[in-house]
Amino acid sequence: MEVAGKVIIVTGAASGIGRGLCQRFAKEGAKAVVAADINEAGVKEVAAEVGGDAVFCDVSKEEDVMRLAKFAQDKYGRVDLFCSN
Repeated sequence: MEVAGKVIIVTGAASGIGRGLCQRFAKEGAKAVVAADINEAGVKEVAAEVGGDAVFCDVSKEEDVMRLAKFAQDKYGRVDLFCSN
């Protein structure tokens, strides 16, 4: 998938594979990387590193996932890829 110019949400983004996905998507020219995790400090660090947005999100709670999607939709007008890591 071509990610240049895309709006991408990555859950589990504070470390490991999620962090790597955020780095790769940013490197490949994503319009926006919305990093989400329950580790608030870690997700803020990753978002700052890739020039993205940090959102605290517990994916075990439907209302948190809905708020995450709404954040991206409100800020960017769309979500092209939701990477549920």
